[in-house]
Amino acid sequence: MIPTRLLLAVALAMALPPLAEAQKPSREPAQGEARYEQDLDLDRTLPFLAYTLGELHYLAYACEGDNAQQWRDRMVELLAMEASDNGRRRDRLIESFNEGYRSQQRYRARCGAEADAERRALAHRGRDLSDMMRSAYFD
Repeated sequence: MIPTRLLLAVALAMALPPLAEAQKPSREPAQGEARYEQDLDLDRTLPFLAYTLGELHYLAYACEGDNAQQWRDRMVELLAMEASDNGRRRDRLIESFNEGYRSQQRYRARCGAEADAERRALAHRGRDLSDMMRSAYFD
C-alpha cells in the first residue's frame, strides 16, 4: 500500500504546483498540537481530495474546453491507486468527485479572474492534501 500512496502523492504533487504558486509556511507543530501522521484519516482525506479534483475538473473544462481532462485523469489515477476494486471506497470517491464538479458548476457561470483565483486556491488545497498524505507515510 505504501508504494501506491507514494506514487499518488508524487503524481498529485507534480500536477498541482503549477496552479498553486503560493507556498504554505513551514512550521513545527506547537506542543500538544496533533501532527498529520497522527490525524490522517484516509476515509475523510481521500473523498475531500476527490471533491477538490472534481471542482478543478469543472473549472478547467468550462474555461479551457472539452480537451481539458488533466484533473479527470488525476481522478482516474487516484481511483486506480486507492480504490481499484468496485467497493464502497471507490463509489464514495466517484460520488465526491462528481459533487465537487456539480458544486463548481452551480456557482461558476463565467471564466475570468475570479475563476482563475479559485483554480489556484483549489490547486493549493489539493497540493496540501497530497503533501499531508505523503508526509504521513514518509516524513
